[in-house]
Amino acid sequence: MKRLSSYVSRTVLGAMLLVLVLLLGLEMVFSFLGELEELKGKYTATEALVYIGLTAPQRLYDMLPIAALIGGIVGLGMLATASELTVMRAAGVSIRRIVWWVVRPALVLIVLGLLLGQYVVPHTQEIAEKRRALALEQTYLAGWLNSYWHREGQDLVRIGRVEPDGKLFDMVFFRLSPEGRLEAGTRIERGYYIPAEGGWRLLNLRETQLRPDGSTGVVATPERLWQSRLTPEFLSLVTMEPETLSLTRLYRYASYMKQQGLDSAAYFLEFWKKALAPFATLSMVLIACSFIFGPLRSVTMGLRILAGVMAGLLFRYIQDFLGYVSLIYDFSPVLAAGLPIAVCLLLGGVALSRVR
Repeated sequence: MKRLSSYVSRTVLGAMLLVLVLLLGLEMVFSFLGELEELKGKYTATEALVYIGLTAPQRLYDMLPIAALIGGIVGLGMLATASELTVMRAAGVSIRRIVWWVVRPALVLIVLGLLLGQYVVPHTQEIAEKRRALALEQTYLAGWLNSYWHREGQDLVRIGRVEPDGKLFDMVFFRLSPEGRLEAGTRIERGYYIPAEGGWRLLNLRETQLRPDGSTGVVATPERLWQSRLTPEFLSLVTMEPETLSLTRLYRYASYMKQQGLDSAAYFLEFWKKALAPFATLSMVLIACSFIFGPLRSVTMGLRILAGVMAGLLFRYIQDFLGYVSLIYDFSPVLAAGLPIAVCLLLGGVALSRVR
């Protein structure tokens, strides 16, 4: 039985990896052709090819659930075409055991996805965008911001310039009362972050106070410590797309924004997509198994693959659609990311439970 389980798992894993390579290859070819339209100056075909190569981990990460679906269909389909699944069933091997043998190679893709999303994609995407921007003579630096507005408690902060090393220049603080009345405005020449003190050292402050009687007063201060959970890391995340961030950085930044009363929906949505990605891959495997043991057990391999592609695309489009709807109508990002996965798990489980 151990040899049989290894054989099934190896066959399915090989099919999943083959499909993954083919999908990635097609995606990279079409993306490279699209980049050729942007060639100018130092951005040559070679630079475009390097850019496509550096963005490959992100593309690979996005394709894992669909690769698991189509690969599972292909791997099990090969076994079904050779009547090997029929022999296994006749020998008393249950559907549940065969499904577990198919799930095991999918776990390899899940681990691969977790490693890519946490450790590889954030770095390769940043390098890729930076190289492309420099070649196109565009300004791109992770953490470089101009005229950035931020809210911290009752304070509104305008930062004239943020440099990648965490230095702030030309800041203006607007302090509001709990009723929303402007109490003071402070202009700050520059500031820098002090990790040991958990805050920013602000230099050359000039505060204009607005008193209740309508008079004003100006107070100059050489320096002041601004205790804030805002860090140079969080400021650098503003310049990056949420889908390129690691799971842990997404959660920390989204939680910080939520605590400050800022719009964190896009970051929480991407966090839940990444957090539930392993379940998305498992749901695709269940759909693949339900296809082979259910309605597609007697059709050709080509039709099985076509059905798998359509099911995978439908899953992706529905999840993206619900994500956009959640941002517009402000409902739970967990529901937007998890509902398509839950439906696929339910449909796959029900379909397999009806197989005799």
